[in-house]
Amino acid sequence: MISEITFNNYRLFKKTSISLIADSRTKKMLSNSVNLDDKRVLKTLAIYGPNNSGKSLIFHLFELFKVVLLGKNDIDCNRSFFGDKPVSSFSITFNNNDGNGWLRYEFSYNSIDKLFIREKLISIKYYSAGSPNEKNIFEKDSDSKIFNIFDEDNKELLSVIPSRHPILYSLELKNGKFSSLSVWQQEFIKLANSIELVQMYNIPIGNTIEALKGNDVKKKNFITAFVKDADVSIKDFDYRKEIHIVKDGQEIDEKALSGYESLIDTLHLETTYDQNKVPSLYFDSSGTKKMEALAAYIYDAIKTGKTLVVDELDNGLHFRLTRAIVGAFNNLANTKGQMIFTAHDLMLIDCKMLLRKDQIYFLERKGNEASVFCLKDATVSEGGPREGSDLIKRYNSGEFGTLPDPNFIKELLDVREKGDPKWVGIVSIQFS
Repeated sequence: MISEITFNNYRLFKKTSISLIADSRTKKMLSNSVNLDDKRVLKTLAIYGPNNSGKSLIFHLFELFKVVLLGKNDIDCNRSFFGDKPVSSFSITFNNNDGNGWLRYEFSYNSIDKLFIREKLISIKYYSAGSPNEKNIFEKDSDSKIFNIFDEDNKELLSVIPSRHPILYSLELKNGKFSSLSVWQQEFIKLANSIELVQMYNIPIGNTIEALKGNDVKKKNFITAFVKDADVSIKDFDYRKEIHIVKDGQEIDEKALSGYESLIDTLHLETTYDQNKVPSLYFDSSGTKKMEALAAYIYDAIKTGKTLVVDELDNGLHFRLTRAIVGAFNNLANTKGQMIFTAHDLMLIDCKMLLRKDQIYFLERKGNEASVFCLKDATVSEGGPREGSDLIKRYNSGEFGTLPDPNFIKELLDVREKGDPKWVGIVSIQFS
């Protein structure tokens, strides 16, 4: 599980922190968090904001983490991906639930020179009282010429590791000279593989297809039940082993359609409405197809302990389905899975029903800078919400600063009357 991410000089964001550590002051909805090595971690986190406020950037941030953690060389070095300064800094705190406890990995990257100028891996031990105990595993700061490592025998070698790649993926490590660090390399790989990224406007259904074709009965039953619960008119959902493809009155062998395997696999999906079995591809709604694709990701996250990062969870889904998905992660039975998602659905921010205040973050953009804050930090004394207050009403009033720019909306609506040249040729709107 992930407990915190920080980033500085990342596109629109200056120094920013998003925490998944449960607020100890909150005693309600305890099932929404789980205890992991003496720290309670939130199972779900919702991020709200208007369009173009930076929500998708949070999603892409996890893509960046995966690339770095896996030691790939295809990190996006385009300066526009980072901030207005050459150096951007990031950190991620995590626990793979494998006995190595909490770890925090920090790195700073120069997007112009394409160098990892600073890296640090820290082990963290939390206590019920007092500050956590932190211990450096390794530290490399090329600018300050700081090189520290728990293994003193390798300290001198650390100073000559190339700066273009992360420490744990240096040539020296791969050649065995840093064998003592291989255990931490495996921690990075585990974390990267545990992060699943899903964009709701385009969810690959391949994971669901492979599950229905496989031998994991529990996973297949979960997917089928999930789809049936999502659409009351659906009686069954399965992968049909044999289908007949006809073109111009002639049946075509699937093997002859090489290069179209993914499409053919999709044609095998079969949905039962009442007593009618029909191809899912042609008869299921777009929302149902999204639920079918999402089901396998949800199962893997909850059952195998993954962090599912979803961009616009409520895109194309009925609000009851969205709430059901969040509820599945918050359920007491879930002790491993975690979901971080962006959304617009106001129904989800009702703290009395689904989410605690420490599970809700808001994004706000002013010009070329975006900021993020947690609802729990908006204290009552500062005008923040009390328990039980109407959050939806207050959100709609713009109190949390996350509504679309009212001036933009007004200008857009005034086009028909004023014919503002600024909008001519940019928008085409028909008014009655």
